[in-house]
Amino acid sequence: MEIFNLPKECKIDKNIPKEIIYKNAEADEKLKRVFIDNVEKIRFMYLLNFSNSNIQDYINDKERFEEIDFIKIILKEKGKENIISKLFHQLIPKSTVIILEFKNEILISTSNKRTDKEKIILEEVFNSNWVDIENKMLKDLEYKKLNSTNLKLFYENIIEKVRIINLSRELNYKNSIKSENIDLLEELNKEIEELKLLRKKETQINRVAEIQTKLLKKIEERNKILRKE
Repeated sequence: MEIFNLPKECKIDKNIPKEIIYKNAEADEKLKRVFIDNVEKIRFMYLLNFSNSNIQDYINDKERFEEIDFIKIILKEKGKENIISKLFHQLIPKSTVIILEFKNEILISTSNKRTDKEKIILEEVFNSNWVDIENKMLKDLEYKKLNSTNLKLFYENIIEKVRIINLSRELNYKNSIKSENIDLLEELNKEIEELKLLRKKETQINRVAEIQTKLLKKIEERNKILRKE
C-alpha cells in the first residue's frame, strides 16, 4: 500500500488466512481451487477512519462510510483477478481498496456497494489495468492528493483515479484526464469498440461504409475531447 502513503496510524499489517475466506464465502470446491492455485498471501494492510486520519464519516439512510479497508492480495499467477476481487468486495461490507500484486505489477480494485437489511449489494466493481509499480500515474493515488472532505468523497476519488488510469492506458494518453470527461470518454470508447466489432461482422459493402462513417465520427468526437484536456 506504499503507493497511497497512508498515515502510519492507519497501519494494521496482519495476515488473513485463506481458510477464513472459504468459510465466510461458503465457497464450493471450484472457488477454493481458485484461491489455492492463484493466491499466495492475503494481508489486511491499513484501516482508514476518522480517529486516525481526521477525515469525517459520511452516513445517511443508504450509505455508511465509517472506514476504508486496504487489503493486499499477492498472486501466484494472473488470470483470476476479477473473480478474486469481486468475492472480496461481496464479503466485506465496508468500503474496500484491494491491491492485487503479481511480481512488479499491481491491479487496484474498488467498488460501489450498499447494504440492504444487512445484505451487501455489490453494484459495480472498478478494476484498474495491470500497471508497473513504478508507473507515474500511481502518484495521483497518494493520500495527500485525494479528496479528504469526508470518507465517501475520499473513496470515490480513488475510484475516479482508477478509471483515469484505465482510460489513459486504453487511449495511450500521457496527460491527466479531467474528471468531468471520464463518463463521456468511457461511453465513447465502448461505442467505438462496438462499432469496430459490428464492422468486422458485416458483409454488405454499403453497411460497412455506413458503420465506418459512424466509427470515424465517434473517434473524432473522442479526439476532440482529448485535444481540450
